[in-house]
Amino acid sequence: MKKKLAIIGASIGQYPLCQKAAELGIETFCFAWEKGAVCKDIVDHFYPISIIEMDRIVECCRTHKIDGVISNASDSTAEVVAYIAEKLHLNGPPYRTLLNLHDKYKVRKLVQSIEDLKSPNFYKYDGVNKHIYPCVVKPCNGGGKKGVSFAQNDNEFDEAVQYASLNNEFGILVEEFIEGKELSIECISYHGEHRVIQITDKDSSSAPHFVELGHHQPAEISQRLRDKIEKVIPTLLSILGYTDGASHIEVKYKGDDLYLIEANLRGGGDDISNKLVFMSSGIDYLKCMIDVALNQFVEPDKKAKEAFAGIYYLTKQTSYLLPFFKEATGKDWLVEKEIYSTDLKESHSNYERNGFLLYYSDHKITPNN
Repeated sequence: MKKKLAIIGASIGQYPLCQKAAELGIETFCFAWEKGAVCKDIVDHFYPISIIEMDRIVECCRTHKIDGVISNASDSTAEVVAYIAEKLHLNGPPYRTLLNLHDKYKVRKLVQSIEDLKSPNFYKYDGVNKHIYPCVVKPCNGGGKKGVSFAQNDNEFDEAVQYASLNNEFGILVEEFIEGKELSIECISYHGEHRVIQITDKDSSSAPHFVELGHHQPAEISQRLRDKIEKVIPTLLSILGYTDGASHIEVKYKGDDLYLIEANLRGGGDDISNKLVFMSSGIDYLKCMIDVALNQFVEPDKKAKEAFAGIYYLTKQTSYLLPFFKEATGKDWLVEKEIYSTDLKESHSNYERNGFLLYYSDHKITPNN
């Protein structure tokens, strides 16, 4: 008998997950607002129920005797997944854990005691500027670099607070700016056991908004730092109370010092979890997520394949890449590219881009090789 899987959300971010479930012969039940539901035609059953109507989704899943519930690369759908899984006693993270992640200040407080994970000076803004300069100012909730700014004086701080207030439900976090290179760590958790699947190098814009401009796997880091990550990240996930599912942890490193930026209890966006992990490691990350949801996960072979995969984004900040994008056609390493417009706009978050280029090779592809 086919397993039955509920998929929360029907935007383009869930499309590869729906495809993978169909490939695995799983009967799919998708719940989302119908407008823009690109997954509607590739699932077995589509229900035009908004993801905020969680109890309606629970009842529908109970009626159809769903075996698991899942989503990917979205904080809002991850929370709905946790709620439904808990109500129906399915495998998934505790709902309270997802709610706690709303407040990045609470996360900072929780993880201060982790050995080998350094914490910048930080505080929750209450109307008083404590003059930690340079600093990063951001909403305590949300992702995709929305509302994030850099400040190094009082005028910039006031502007940053105003900018963060536009995306603010849980207050504003102010933290010391740490110089260093940014990474993300892609993980899978099952019954409280955590496995680092891949580590991603990130290209980021400079201040004030630190927009992500590219991702590359595997990260080019020392074995010593890799070993530290393998030790620290499972501890972090356990302290956060995470038990089951994918996670995308953002850190910075300076030498061998490791600093937490954000903990995201879902797969990485920007095709990190949907494409890059499989291309670079051979590990079917989407299948791992589905197997966790269906309570049938078996640990994958971590050395299934070693290759290089990455994605570049075209924005005003990366205008120097435009010739590289145009000359990539026909290259054996090119997987896919799109240029939406050559009238390049400055990106203030991870949602404002003019194109992308996806590559796969036996080495990291750069504009100079």
